[in-house]
Amino acid sequence: MFSMDDFAQLQFLEGRWQGETPQGKALFEQYERREPGVFKLRSFHDASFTGHSDGATISFQDGEVVSQWNEYSWRASRIASDFAEFEPVNAPSRFIWRRVDDDTLETAQYWTAEGKEQQYVHRMTRLG
Repeated sequence: MFSMDDFAQLQFLEGRWQGETPQGKALFEQYERREPGVFKLRSFHDASFTGHSDGATISFQDGEVVSQWNEYSWRASRIASDFAEFEPVNAPSRFIWRRVDDDTLETAQYWTAEGKEQQYVHRMTRLG
């Protein structure tokens, strides 16, 4: 069980970020805490941050922190001031967000394919 104070530790996600997809294409994301119990994640095609292409919601619900993206959902298993780990509820992978420093965010995704553990880690840099 988590508290609202635990949820607030996700504040390190807030801001605009630039990274790269596994295919080498630029990736732009924005995390906003629009209300005390909700973060919105939106993905954009370019650095203008107009016309978002995708999105997710991270919310505090009855002592749980849940991430929802389309039909997929994850539940937080650990949260700290610079780290959050989410386990799949209805998703093919687990993931971790980790603040490397004030301007660098690392996302790691873990899944199993053909009986082997797989992982993909990418870094994003804070913009502005």
